[in-house]
Amino acid sequence: MGKIQRIGDDMTPGKTMRRDELEARIQTLEAENRQLSRSLAKRQADFDALAVLTRRIADNAPDMIWAKDMDNRYLFANRALCERLLMCKSPEAVVGKNDVYFTDLERANGQRHTFGEVCENSDEIVKAKQKAMRFVEDGLVRGQYLVLDVHKAPLLDESGAMIGIVGCGRDITRERQIQKDLNESRAGQQLLMETASDFAVFRLQVNPVRPRRLKVIFVSPSAKGIAGITQSQEVVEWFQVYPNDRKALRYAYVKGHTDLKFNHRFRVFHRVLAQWRWMHVIATCVKGPQNSYVNGIMFDITDQMKSKEALAAKGRELESRSVNLSEVNTALKVLLKKRDEDRKALEEKVLYNVKSLIRPYLNKMKTSGLNAKQKAYLEILESNLNEIVSPLSRRLSFDYLGFTPTEIKVATMVKQGRKAREIARMLGISTRTVEGYRYAIRDRLGIKGKKVNLRTYLLSIQ
Repeated sequence: MGKIQRIGDDMTPGKTMRRDELEARIQTLEAENRQLSRSLAKRQADFDALAVLTRRIADNAPDMIWAKDMDNRYLFANRALCERLLMCKSPEAVVGKNDVYFTDLERANGQRHTFGEVCENSDEIVKAKQKAMRFVEDGLVRGQYLVLDVHKAPLLDESGAMIGIVGCGRDITRERQIQKDLNESRAGQQLLMETASDFAVFRLQVNPVRPRRLKVIFVSPSAKGIAGITQSQEVVEWFQVYPNDRKALRYAYVKGHTDLKFNHRFRVFHRVLAQWRWMHVIATCVKGPQNSYVNGIMFDITDQMKSKEALAAKGRELESRSVNLSEVNTALKVLLKKRDEDRKALEEKVLYNVKSLIRPYLNKMKTSGLNAKQKAYLEILESNLNEIVSPLSRRLSFDYLGFTPTEIKVATMVKQGRKAREIARMLGISTRTVEGYRYAIRDRLGIKGKKVNLRTYLLSIQ
């Protein structure tokens, strides 16, 4: 075998110099390569961080964000789109699929879902026109009505070639419903103002230079029937005011400029009806950013005022009649008092005459030797006389007007302490009949069924 020589053993000084240069160059290239690797790693990290940030921004955005290729397949979708429209659990599961796929999937699961077709149609419009466009897209998502405000635009590559569509959508379902309700309300208000017959509505614009010059913006057609006013008339031509009401109206008008409110009743001449009518006008000033407006309403209150005047006249009449009745009552009280005094005087005179002219002879008759029958008649006579002059008899006659003459007789005898048999003998009736009268007397006195002695109660009546 020949002699083995190590590399470099036979190298000349020139060759040694070249080797050192190569090693130095390799070391430089390796250092540059390590620097490039670190730069590439940093750029990749920055790119990954940017991608994560972009995803987080997109997923936390309340609006739906997406990107599609030219075949309408999703390249990107944020969480809002997945959860609220596509009903998909993750954005990654969306990539490569189109709207119709998710629509068919929901329908296969028994859901009422119609949004996919609308999305596909608007995609084709944007691709055809190749410009940013705005759409209002609506449909059913799992049976719930959804309205989106959608912006779509071409997705371009570095060369400017269109490679797909980028878009975003905002849920405006609630806003649309509010707008719909508002429009319906405005339409209803407009219809009400245009068809009203019992009142009229008006809107006036205030002149900023001459505030008392008002421009008619609107006056409902009913104003012609209520006050004889037409849309073409100036405000100063609306009313011909009743002379006696002009001063108060002028004061209310000036005060309204300070308070920005007007509420006044006055009479105007109705040109169509050719008669004076009562009008009630209520208005409020509303200040806008540029102009101020007066919104108001007017009523014809002629019938109410006539009723009020009639009621006032009736009140005055009733007051006058009340005064007259009061005077009559006063006169009657005087007459009743006089009658009562006369009655008492008559009673006293009768009592005096009985006591002085009749009783002495009755007392003599008792001692004149009468037989039994004559004594009975005398007792009846004396009893009837006592009944006539008895305070109880008079009280029962006046205070208890429902008492019959026989009931008064029985009550008087009961008060005297006479028994039922004795009363029956003196009145010529049966004892049972007397008991019936006693029952009736208790009923009329309001003591029926009460543990009250009838004689004791009668004695209490003065």
